[in-house]
Amino acid sequence: MSCKATEQLTLKEAQARLPAAKAHAESLVRALRKIASLPEGSSVLDVGAAQGRFLIHMADLGFNAWGVEPWSQARDIALMLSQQANVNISIVAGKAENLPFDDDRFDLVHASSVIEHVQNPAAAFREAHRVLKKGGVYWFFTASSMCPRQQEIKGFPLFGWYPDTLKRRIMLWARDNCPRLVGMSGSPALNWFTPSKARRMLRDVGFEQIYDRWDLASPSGVILTGAISLIRRVRLLRLLGNVCVSGCAYAAIKT
Repeated sequence: MSCKATEQLTLKEAQARLPAAKAHAESLVRALRKIASLPEGSSVLDVGAAQGRFLIHMADLGFNAWGVEPWSQARDIALMLSQQANVNISIVAGKAENLPFDDDRFDLVHASSVIEHVQNPAAAFREAHRVLKKGGVYWFFTASSMCPRQQEIKGFPLFGWYPDTLKRRIMLWARDNCPRLVGMSGSPALNWFTPSKARRMLRDVGFEQIYDRWDLASPSGVILTGAISLIRRVRLLRLLGNVCVSGCAYAAIKT
């Protein structure tokens, strides 16, 4: 786990993470184009944009890049990074549960390592659905209750398997009494997901077409391709895959 929350990175620390953000942006666009139309010029919203690293590379790929981020220091660094990269992005103050944008505005809403930190994940899902255009895609990566490994708190083995009520109590205790355990974050993770919970909550706000990381994977090589194919077809293998891989990711289409 990082020694500090992502939104608290310095300019130098954010610059060091730009290559990883570029790889993520490129691979995600390839994956999502399997299920949705995302041509150049499409509009993307990054929820919890931090220093704008993802948006900088999306703009470089030809997207209209917008973000929301409550931390003013992170927004300031995003401006500096985008100027250095010579791309145009716009990040405004806002939170996942109350996005400051009109209905039917974006082709893609992206939220990486955000939903576990919000106070009301159902409201965050409703807002993502609201601001998406018809045919738009909502992609998010968040904390999993399936995998015992996690990056949200130090010093608690197998934390992902703790009951959710206990996890929340520990996270709030750490925030108030030992913040270094949670990266000095004032908004530690409070939400964890299983596949059934994620799909239920997405359907409740209107999403009908839902895909997980295994549906979107495009592995290279015969062995990995065969393994992913088996995971997609065999329910037990998909379950084991979710236990072995930390975090969880879903994409949902607004129909």
